[in-house]
Amino acid sequence: MNYLMYNIIKFKESIDCDNLNHRCRKREKDFSRNRKLTPKDLILYTLNNRGKTTKMELYDFIQEYNIDEVSTPALLKQREKLNENIFKELTKEALVRFYKEFPQEVKTYNGYILGAIDGSDCEVPNTKETRERYKSINSSNDDRVARIKLSNCYDVINGYVLDTEIAEYKHWELDLAMKHIESTNYITKYFPIIYVMDRGYFSLAVMYHLINDGTKFIIRLNKSYLKPEQKSMKTNDEFVEIKYQYDRIRNYKDKDEEFYNYYENGNTISLRFVNIELPTGEIETIITNINNKDLSREDISKIYQLRWGIETSYHELKESMQVTNISSSKDTIIKQEIYSQMTVYNIVRSISNDLNTQINQEEFKHPMKVNFNMAVGFVKRFLIKILIEDDVIKRQELSDILFNNILKNLVPIRKGRKYSRDKNRKLTNKHPINKRKPI
Repeated sequence: MNYLMYNIIKFKESIDCDNLNHRCRKREKDFSRNRKLTPKDLILYTLNNRGKTTKMELYDFIQEYNIDEVSTPALLKQREKLNENIFKELTKEALVRFYKEFPQEVKTYNGYILGAIDGSDCEVPNTKETRERYKSINSSNDDRVARIKLSNCYDVINGYVLDTEIAEYKHWELDLAMKHIESTNYITKYFPIIYVMDRGYFSLAVMYHLINDGTKFIIRLNKSYLKPEQKSMKTNDEFVEIKYQYDRIRNYKDKDEEFYNYYENGNTISLRFVNIELPTGEIETIITNINNKDLSREDISKIYQLRWGIETSYHELKESMQVTNISSSKDTIIKQEIYSQMTVYNIVRSISNDLNTQINQEEFKHPMKVNFNMAVGFVKRFLIKILIEDDVIKRQELSDILFNNILKNLVPIRKGRKYSRDKNRKLTNKHPINKRKPI
């Protein structure tokens, strides 16, 4: 049995287990009484999110899955009891199954998982509650717009979201990166990870701790950082000692005593500086703690270029999956809907990865792959039906229908396609990204 079917079976077992109620509680007393909507129902309802109004989502869910009728207020009351982290747990369990139990299906770069870390600004329902909780930003017409910082750690080769963090709009991205590294360290039991980050994630103190922890990283260096060291380079690839300068540590005296004392006592930090040429012809400096015996300059350049895969994932999450089309202004429900869609995203990705290997490329003029947009639509239509079906034969039949429908919808592979994010995009409430009215 391959990872795809095994994962679906195990996912079903996870939501059918006896301790699900306990795992889903926010408080001890939650889900202690029998209600029309069980934690399993709430999980399936949230996974089934198709971007409609809450009333229509609930109506379709009741009709399709033959559960007792329940009101919208009752649904919202139950959803506020559901611990949003259950979706992160389900995602992690699926990832462990992949990296631990199916190592033969894991794609790597020279044996490494490449975990790209990046954040994206996303609009959420624009209410007083969300503006106060997540902070806000002026739109083009001087209105206030509520936004969150959505940060992901993404396996750019296998296509899985490894970890997701949600924070205030102006939250320090590097802090979220450290949470990603801590949350994904379980993968290192099975495969080593290189964390790949863009400029803006550099911090000398953080580099010090990552080196001490044995965490491998590749980071694009801002031209204004470590200028003396960049100018001192005699080649395009060399280790450079980062020597003491008071300006580099003065802000860490109270925040990071270990780093402050280490650096003040005259100790240095050694980082590998690698100059690479981008497709634009621009020369950029990459810093890493990986020696040239493990990865050449060419390897470093290729790995950094592969980082662009996280941009593609954000495009898919926002456009194909409508991940920020949120139905509520409640913090718990916002996180439920975002975390659950990361769970669905990884399921769609596992299906796409498997089916892509089944395509007979000789039948086509150009290399083909699964149409991700169509795959999302079919998964949203069939996944819940598969998860609630107890009959093994019927479940396999539904799975076959799902896979066959996806295989009928292929698109050419366009090498080098990239999706850029316009961080300076003007915001307006006239045509908001979030089209659903929050309740």
